[in-house]
Amino acid sequence: MKVRLLNSAMMPREGIYKMKRINKHQFCEILINAHREGNLDSYIGYQDNLELIKKWTGITLPFRRDTTGIEDGDILLIMKLNKRMGDPTLKGKVQFCEEDFEFFIAEYKEDV
Repeated sequence: MKVRLLNSAMMPREGIYKMKRINKHQFCEILINAHREGNLDSYIGYQDNLELIKKWTGITLPFRRDTTGIEDGDILLIMKLNKRMGDPTLKGKVQFCEEDFEFFIAEYKEDV
């Protein structure tokens, strides 16, 4: 089982997802524990997100825009913007803060 860190709530594979909202403290605690245990795979592709994670946890994660791979039993740890950007050309140019994000945890199971 891996904890897959994402910057959006998405379903990259067919299956069953169970998602619930968590707070920033819970998000950071899960992230720190998964990192410590070597079970964290980050798919964060936005530098702003990575900088906030480092500020909150002290953990430096790589910039990664790979396709998200998931397996049966994986946990998705999600930090997503709570609104869509009106002008997509501003992506990467606007500073975000904690209040701009929602946090979720999701369990993934293969549909058998």
